[in-house]
Formats: sequence, structure tokens, C-alpha cells
Amino acid sequence: MRSGWSLPTRRDNHPASAMNNRLKAALLLLIASALFYGASFIKLPAVDAAADSYFSESIKAAGIAYATTRGVNAVVSVVQESHIEVAPGGLGLSIAAGQVLDPINDMTERLSSMLVTAIASLGIQKLGYEIGEALSFKTIALLLLLAVPILWLGQASAPLMQLIFKLGLILLLLRFMLPLSAIVSDALYSGWLEPGIEEATTKLGIVSDRYDEMSSMAPEQNQGLFSSMTSGAADKVKRTKEALDTMVENADSIITSLLNLMTAYLAIFVVQVLLLPLAMLWVLVSIFRSNLLDSFAGQLTSRVAAG
Repeated sequence: MRSGWSLPTRRDNHPASAMNNRLKAALLLLIASALFYGASFIKLPAVDAAADSYFSESIKAAGIAYATTRGVNAVVSVVQESHIEVAPGGLGLSIAAGQVLDPINDMTERLSSMLVTAIASLGIQKLGYEIGEALSFKTIALLLLLAVPILWLGQASAPLMQLIFKLGLILLLLRFMLPLSAIVSDALYSGWLEPGIEEATTKLGIVSDRYDEMSSMAPEQNQGLFSSMTSGAADKVKRTKEALDTMVENADSIITSLLNLMTAYLAIFVVQVLLLPLAMLWVLVSIFRSNLLDSFAGQLTSRVAAG
């Protein structure tokens, strides 16, 4: 009689035990979902701050370099267009001087295009980082929330739960990999490229400032029309001669600075657009091939199913 009573007792307790396990697992998933959702509004210490600083500073530096380069190109264009007209005035502007400016003009145009590409690349990466920062933890929280009703499917829930955990792990990897790639780029930029970029931009600023002076010239207000035109023309000729003298005297420095900027931003483009994305892809493919995610997701599924 004792054995007859004990067997029904075990059968009655089994559903209750399974129900308790599911309730515990559901509560655990809800807590984890809430934690990830709350974490989506918090900056990761050090990691996010370094990434934000890198994108802000590098885009700002690239914008300054672009404005300076366009200023040099504008001065070269003004001088090249003006030197033939003012040469008869005895200023000694020769065709040879104009030929000196041709390589500078060509290099500034090429560098401007490269800087636009670099700024666009940085902007796209910054956008991707901000999207990942804003959505990755929220998406993980949603996946964990969706896992709660799946628990009640019994044995059929295992494959779906494993898929949910695998997607969550992928999102978690991407959340940390994107800022880490920015930190690597920042180390490269700050330790190797930034000093050369700042020095080259400063040297080119000597020429670029000439354009601001030339474009801000205005005729005298209290003179007659002829006197104003004569004075304005003389001032323009003088400023143009000074700009040409500055570029001719510093031609080697200008060309070297342009080459340094082209090299620096080419390196930034290669590292950020080619090397780092390929390295991240290689890491992800290696993780997928090793079945590490499947193994980890399977362990999480087993623990959740066990309560």
C-alpha cells in the first residue's frame, strides 16, 4: 500500500516542479531583460568615452584640414588667374611662377577629394557606432522578453531558445567590437598621425590665411569712384603679389605638408575602411567556425530550462 501511495505522489509533484522551474526561468529572463534595457541608456566606462572622443576629434581635425586645403586651393586659383593681368605692372610675376603653382593646385584638389572620403567614412562609422550603442542592448532585452512565452512550449522551446541566445551573443559582441575598433583607430591616430596632421595643417594655414585677407578687401568708402577702384586694384595687386611670394618661397614646405596630409588620411582610410572591418569579420567568422557561440548558447538554454 505504501508503494502504491508513493508513486502517485511523485507523478503529482513532477508537473509542479516543472512549473516552478519555468516560473524561475521566466523571472530570470525578465530580470535580465530589464537589466539590458536599463544598460542601454548608460555609457560604458572608458570604452564609450574613448570612442566618442576619437570620432569627435578626428572628424573635427579632418574638417579643419579640408577647410585649410580648400583655402590653399583658392589662393592658388586667384594667383594663377591674376598673374598675367598684373605682370605688365612691373611686379615680376612670370610664367615660371605660375608653373610652380600647378603641382600645388593639383595636389590640393586630390587631397580635398581624399578628405571628403575620409570625413564620410568617419561619419558612417560614427553613425554605425551610435546605432549599435542605442539599439544593441535594447534588442537583446527584447529577445529575452520574447523568450519568456517560448518557455511554455516544453521540449519544442529548446531550438528557439538557443537561437535567441545566439542572436543575443552576436549583438553583445558587436556592441563591444565597434567601440574597440574606434579605440584602436584612436591609438593609431593619436600616437602616430595626429602630430604630423597638426603640423601640416599649421604650415598650410599660412597660405590659407591669405585667401581670407584677399577676399575681405573692400573699396574705400570716402573716396570717389575712380580713386576707390584704383586703390582697390592696387591693394589687390599687392595682396596677390604677397600671396605668390609666400607660396613660391614656401613651395617645398607646402608640397611636403600636402603629401604628409595625403599619406596620413590614406593610412586612416586603409585602416578604418579595410583593415579593421576585415579583422572584425575574421574574428566573427573564427568564432562561428569554432562553434563557441552554439556551445555557449546551448549551455544557457540548458540552465534556463533547468530553472
